[in-house]
Amino acid sequence: MQMNKIQSLAMEIKSIFSTGMVTDVYEICKKLEIEIEEAPISADAYLECIDGKSYIILNQYLNDKRKIFTIAHELGHFFIPGHSELMFGCNINEMDLAKEYLPKEKEANLFAAELLMPASELRKFFSGKVNYDNVSYIANRFNVSFHAALSRCIDLSNEDCVVVSSVNYLIKWFISTEYFPFYVRKNRISKLSGAADLVDSNCFTIKTVVEPGHIWFLNAEDQRIEEESFIFPNYNEVLSIIHLK
Repeated sequence: MQMNKIQSLAMEIKSIFSTGMVTDVYEICKKLEIEIEEAPISADAYLECIDGKSYIILNQYLNDKRKIFTIAHELGHFFIPGHSELMFGCNINEMDLAKEYLPKEKEANLFAAELLMPASELRKFFSGKVNYDNVSYIANRFNVSFHAALSRCIDLSNEDCVVVSSVNYLIKWFISTEYFPFYVRKNRISKLSGAADLVDSNCFTIKTVVEPGHIWFLNAEDQRIEEESFIFPNYNEVLSIIHLK
């Protein structure tokens, strides 16, 4: 199904079932008589449609904000044609990064993003500049996780930037705006980066530095960059938002 049709479908569902600023996925499920159950499953969630009844089985260990995006993702499977027959578990990546990510999973993520953070509404509160403060504001405004808001802001940004996630110096993933001109050096972050200074921090910290582009990117020796890094100590994850100067 074409991406713009998926977005239109999400907008239609929101206009019918949840018209407020914050989309109430639990209320949508209630109106549709989709039962939500929690269990210690290995996947993030299952959608089951059996004998005319539908169920969303959630991993009980997901945090509350992650559950919201997960339910929205499963609603994508419920509404997008050709999805509801899927009976396997979803391990849902809010950042939609893995190259092997299944097309139907990407479609369900796009549906969830539009359902929870409609582009027309988000643009009223988002300047197009991707930084910690703006992403946090969007996450709080639309009651979604920071990572879900970050992915949406990257999609709708009006500037070139890249986000890199690292744990103990190892790069786990990165995502960039469509036309970002440089390639991230893979495997490990540089000890010269601002992110490296946060690796052992046990409290939330933000560090902003201007530095040479080669610290992060290939073939960027003459490029200056601005790096804003911050750490989520509970996960030992450092996120770095990098802009070209």
